[in-house]
Amino acid sequence: MKIVFLSYLHGFGGAEKQNVMLANSMAARGHNVTLISISVDNNCYKLDEKVKYLYLPDRKTGFLRIITRFQDIKKSLKQIKPDITVNFWFQSAYMTAMMSKRITGCVIYSERGDPGDQEYNGLVGLIRKITLPKINGFVFQSKGALEYFNNKVQSRSVVIPNPVFINLDKYPDIKKRRKVIVTVGRLHPQKNHKLLIDAFNIFSKTEKNYNLEIYGDGELREELQSYIDSLNLSDRVFLKGTSPEIHRLILDASLFVLSSDYEGLPNTLLEAMALGIPCISTDCRPGGAREIIDDNIDGLIVECGNADSLAEAISLLSSDEQLMKEFSKRSKIKMLHFNSEDIYSQWESFLKRNTINNDI
Repeated sequence: MKIVFLSYLHGFGGAEKQNVMLANSMAARGHNVTLISISVDNNCYKLDEKVKYLYLPDRKTGFLRIITRFQDIKKSLKQIKPDITVNFWFQSAYMTAMMSKRITGCVIYSERGDPGDQEYNGLVGLIRKITLPKINGFVFQSKGALEYFNNKVQSRSVVIPNPVFINLDKYPDIKKRRKVIVTVGRLHPQKNHKLLIDAFNIFSKTEKNYNLEIYGDGELREELQSYIDSLNLSDRVFLKGTSPEIHRLILDASLFVLSSDYEGLPNTLLEAMALGIPCISTDCRPGGAREIIDDNIDGLIVECGNADSLAEAISLLSSDEQLMKEFSKRSKIKMLHFNSEDIYSQWESFLKRNTINNDI
């Protein structure tokens, strides 16, 4: 197959990582693969030399930017002549949906977030309603995301989770954990780091030995630092930025906490569980975290937006060393099912099936 992946590569994001790794895998399996990044040229993950890379910078601003993006994507696809075009970004999905299939080949859209998010209100929601029937196939990360849509969409869909990319031979079992709670995620409202800071503030009133480390960069860095300072937590809560060695840095933490309001299938949670870090997550929309964690079996699930509940879960788990060990062991075993070979075989099978049956 000749495959084009249309992407928006703007840093150390989960969608970006999965996009690059999927492109690498399809190229390794002998397919002709091109990865196109639209608007932003900031790929932070290693791209296989077999994958052709193309960057389409914005030529205009405002509304004209959308028009020129459409033109540039169309021109590139005309030159490549793909059998299939895979979109990890809704904007490129609706643009390719409106082009002739002679240009795009089969069009696939992989929803990476919450399909019920408010970003789909108004005009974007109307565009989605118009263009969904023109898309050949859909890949969702969770059943919750799939079930948001009607039967017509579901009949052209598949649920494929994210694989876990961790070589466990590099990371030994931890005998003694640091008194540190960690989280990893860009500093964006979606991740709701303020909730975690609030929960830690409650927890810290009675537990004086723990610190909180937040890994990630983003637009809210200054705001979050000011908030930390206002709570007099600057000596216990630290914004650590990003690092290519993130797994090594968090490996011996006592707890990993995901405080997001919504996620697709959170890569950082998968990776933390694979490393054996005891995990707590909010029950974020549309249900991906609950499909990873079995509550009270291999981790804890708490209500979204509830700092008291999150603080209570942190207190419960951090005070029970045996429970932490059980969660660590069970989560590492569970993550063995999220191996890349099996998951990319599912992707390859779905793409081949849609290339053969490419009439809507």
